[in-house]
Amino acid sequence: MRWLIPLLFALPAFAEEAEYGSVWLTGLARDSWGLNPPGELFAMVCNVNGPDGYLSIRSGPGTQYEIQRNLERLAILTVDTRQRQGHWIKVVTAHRTTDTEGNNILFKDLHVEGWAHDGYLCDFVH
Repeated sequence: MRWLIPLLFALPAFAEEAEYGSVWLTGLARDSWGLNPPGELFAMVCNVNGPDGYLSIRSGPGTQYEIQRNLERLAILTVDTRQRQGHWIKVVTAHRTTDTEGNNILFKDLHVEGWAHDGYLCDFVH
């Protein structure tokens, strides 16, 4: 039973596959990045249904770096797949076209640049 405790606090190993209003989360974005030419791609914040409810964008590729901004579920990030370190990926910027429940809203720019853990980024259809 002791092995179960660390497992409960492990980073997500699978993607949240869910439907929120007009958004369908279809799997971890990192699994499809190799299928696209290297460069800037979109990914959506997912797997944040725990106690925090957000993804921290950090100043560097690791939890020891300062938090630049926290983004809730369904925020859309522009990431640069050429800049990766382990499970961390460079975030170029972010925006939102839906609220956290998937309801359409006016485009909202979420000015941020930093690094995000790829276990919280999903492919999506909107």
